[in-house]
Amino acid sequence: MQTLIKISWRNIWRNPTRSIVIIIAIVLGLMGGVFSAGMRLGVETQQFEETVENQISHIQIHHPRFIANPESHYRIEGGAQMAKKIHQMPGVAQVAHRTVFDGMIATANMNTGVRIKGIDPVKEALTTHLDDLMVDGTYFEDNGRLPSVIMGHKLAEELRADLGSRVVLTFQDISGEMVSASFRVEGLYSVTSLRFEERTIFVKANELNQLIGDKTAVTEIAVVLENLDQYREATDELKKLYPHAEVRNWADMAPSLYYSMEFLHQNLAWVVGIIILGVSFGLLNTILMSVLERVNELGVLMAIGMKKIRVFSMVVLETTLLSIVGGAVGLILSYTMVMLLNIRGIDMSGAGGEGMADFGYASHIYLKVPPALYYEIGILVIGFAVLAAIYPAWKAIRLQPAEAVRQE
Repeated sequence: MQTLIKISWRNIWRNPTRSIVIIIAIVLGLMGGVFSAGMRLGVETQQFEETVENQISHIQIHHPRFIANPESHYRIEGGAQMAKKIHQMPGVAQVAHRTVFDGMIATANMNTGVRIKGIDPVKEALTTHLDDLMVDGTYFEDNGRLPSVIMGHKLAEELRADLGSRVVLTFQDISGEMVSASFRVEGLYSVTSLRFEERTIFVKANELNQLIGDKTAVTEIAVVLENLDQYREATDELKKLYPHAEVRNWADMAPSLYYSMEFLHQNLAWVVGIIILGVSFGLLNTILMSVLERVNELGVLMAIGMKKIRVFSMVVLETTLLSIVGGAVGLILSYTMVMLLNIRGIDMSGAGGEGMADFGYASHIYLKVPPALYYEIGILVIGFAVLAAIYPAWKAIRLQPAEAVRQE
């Protein structure tokens, strides 16, 4: 076997130009496949982190009628105690209870509808990392005369509100009466989703609850799991424990994102496989040309007693060695490419990427390539190379030694 490998290796470099060309083709195909996979994974991962990790959490619990009518009187009975019990459940990392409902925000310039979220700043920071999303001002650190509100940077632009500006929130209390209260803009946050940034504001829950007339009000419980893969099991368990509450996981709340992620996982290997398959046809053509050019030589080898299985193995080995060399170089360059591109990310804003934010996608993309993907691509390259070598190898053993040695 060792002798056969040496012969195959020497045969590859009998025509170095052709071998280098096919190695370059394999390298470029691999880099293209890794880039395509990394780009798609990067986009979906960033959107998932923005939507699930920073906005909706893994699981949410509400009053059954809250989803259709997000009003303050649709409260979760014993919500604070429920949140404490859920936090003690195995597999639960963080829990935050909120007072959430729709209302209006107004400045001297204009007014618009918003979703008001009354939060515990400490628990919210642990759950959705809202404090890390701040781009201006402070995160509930100011204890001024007016209660503080944190709003999206885009919403502040639309309202023409600056840090320190006075805004008026209008909403219904638990009895359905309209309530208006003044707040001061303490900070601005920013997320990829412009819709969320334009519509969602945050205030302290204890201050908001006093205004609606129920100091212990809870209309939403957000749950973050230690292992996201267990979200369905955790949802089912919470539904059994609290049958009178509406329990939804991130897949229920963001179905388009869920189906996008599912489709991505199913078709990613196919996309990379198709790219490598195209390269394999070039490899097949190269090896076939090599076999046809060596008809006389192969005829002599079989005439002097070389078994057809060894001729077949020799051709397959030539292809395999070429794919190993091209694959190794391609994976190393692909890894280097990903590392270099991720230093600053890929800025898509100049290519119409600014509009991506309207759909919840970041305009600045970082490639995401799990280590396992490199191994999978390497296996695909070798596998397709072996398949590509079968036909040329079969053509080689079909040669008749007596006829082959007479060909020039």
